[in-house]
Amino acid sequence: MRAIVVGAGSIGGCVALNLAEQGFSVALVDAQDPGDGLSAHGFGWVNAVDNGSDAYFALTAESLPAHERLAARTDGEPWFFRRGNLHWADSAEGARRLAGTAAGYRARDYPVEEYDVERALSELQPGLALDDVHGPLYHYPADAHVISDRFVAAVHARCRREGVEIRTGDRVTGLLGTDPVRGVVLASGERIRADVVITCAGRGTQAILAHVGAGVPLVEPGDPGTLTMGLLVRTSPVPVRVERVLHAPELSVRPHSGGRLVLHCHDVDHDLEPGDLDRAEQGRLAATRVLDRLGTVLPGAGDGVEVESAYVGVRPMPADGLSVLGWVPGAGALYVVVTHSGLTLAPLLGELVAREVGGAPSELAAGFRPERFTARLP
Repeated sequence: MRAIVVGAGSIGGCVALNLAEQGFSVALVDAQDPGDGLSAHGFGWVNAVDNGSDAYFALTAESLPAHERLAARTDGEPWFFRRGNLHWADSAEGARRLAGTAAGYRARDYPVEEYDVERALSELQPGLALDDVHGPLYHYPADAHVISDRFVAAVHARCRREGVEIRTGDRVTGLLGTDPVRGVVLASGERIRADVVITCAGRGTQAILAHVGAGVPLVEPGDPGTLTMGLLVRTSPVPVRVERVLHAPELSVRPHSGGRLVLHCHDVDHDLEPGDLDRAEQGRLAATRVLDRLGTVLPGAGDGVEVESAYVGVRPMPADGLSVLGWVPGAGALYVVVTHSGLTLAPLLGELVAREVGGAPSELAAGFRPERFTARLP
């Protein structure tokens, strides 16, 4: 069977790879080079997410072993590191919030460890500025991180070895047929025929589904209730070794390649402006604010360190905050995947979607069908 996967980011790459490994002939198409997209610049914290949904917790928890399975099948420089995640607070209110979060994870039998300052500095991260810590530090040893650009590159390299045809720089502008869908039309005018089309197009999902009169509501940038825009700052090499994800009160830190770090601040994200303002310029101006905080978390780490890149992206967030996985109602042979936390979920979704396209429904995916939005769509 012939399959076309639209969107060559982390999820699309994993779907294409798993389909090829199942014997499908696969074309993976995208308007841009995957190295320029959100997946290659993402923060890359991989963890089980306790947001009140049992189904979403199960999905994200299973993503951790799925990363291990995928890492064992890819070559090149390592991209997956299961070294935990450390949180701490600098106020009584923050400490209460972290304690409540930890209690929720423990209730789900997800491992949480408590550290005092001395032990955290000795065993987890020497050199942290922890004079103002309130309450214990919480370490989640099952959490992991990925080096995002290495991950995307490794998946694409494996796709090529499995015979996936990767087509970039040519945007999908239409679909062939509606029920069933039998391929795609590219901006160049080329038509590619297939037995099934899987869209993993992120923020471009609406444009693809509109060709068959369907849709999945996504949160728009600037929505007051849900933050979708995010700034990821990549530093030059730092003089301090960091091995795990760190969540300080006003800065999140993730190790990157070559001694670099990836930095993120939620409050800075809130100041980003949607609309016509140039995202690259916004990122450049805001990146200095983010980098300035590094020295307050790891004294000495910011000395002589510069911003190597500042990437402003928009998360593809479904309206109810949960993933969308499944066949599009009324459009036979068209499968949709759209979700935030793409780097967390990609290896697992690659497995699940390939099995479903091959005719084996997944219980893990059952709670995330697009039909839940059908009655609400105009």
